[in-house]
Amino acid sequence: MMSLPQKPETYFFKDQRLEIYVPEEQAILDKYRNNKDDAYWAQVWPASIGLCLFLEQHTHLIRNKQILELAAGLGLPGLYAASFAKQITITDKEPLAEVFIKKSAQHLDLKNIITKTLNWKDATKEPLPEVLLLSDVNYEPAVFEELKQVLQFFLERQVTVMISTPQRLVAKPFIMELLPYSSLQWNCTVSLHQKETGVSVFVLK
Repeated sequence: MMSLPQKPETYFFKDQRLEIYVPEEQAILDKYRNNKDDAYWAQVWPASIGLCLFLEQHTHLIRNKQILELAAGLGLPGLYAASFAKQITITDKEPLAEVFIKKSAQHLDLKNIITKTLNWKDATKEPLPEVLLLSDVNYEPAVFEELKQVLQFFLERQVTVMISTPQRLVAKPFIMELLPYSSLQWNCTVSLHQKETGVSVFVLK
């Protein structure tokens, strides 16, 4: 598949420096001018940084584990987790997202990453992981019920689910329904593009 014009972006964590590939902003504006919602994959969001910061402090939850990341966008959390995981499959429904994730994984010389174009509702047909990662997926109420069913499938099979969400009002009803499964809640503030965003990470079991 043809890619888009791209540039490297670097993200710093205490134990890692991750240089990943992101699409040029103008190329995204041109490609998705008629449907901006389909372009959400094409940038790094505060919730994905927040999930990396959480994993940085809780590496024991992912060390030597089989991991699946759904709706990964550019895949920053999965790329971060790869240094600790046994193997990680990073997926998004947008084929172009897979192109960028794969290029970043190769650039970072990460050998334990599988990339795949995958809609989350088809994730139940994938090999069962030990850990499921999601960040900033609960932004559209129309898909909350479908997403909840996917999460319940994994929780019923003893998969640990880690979901990172910005503290926005529209996300609250979805999160409230997940709280009975929550074994850990962790909060942070992410600074990105001169803006601060409160992010919460929930570990569901």
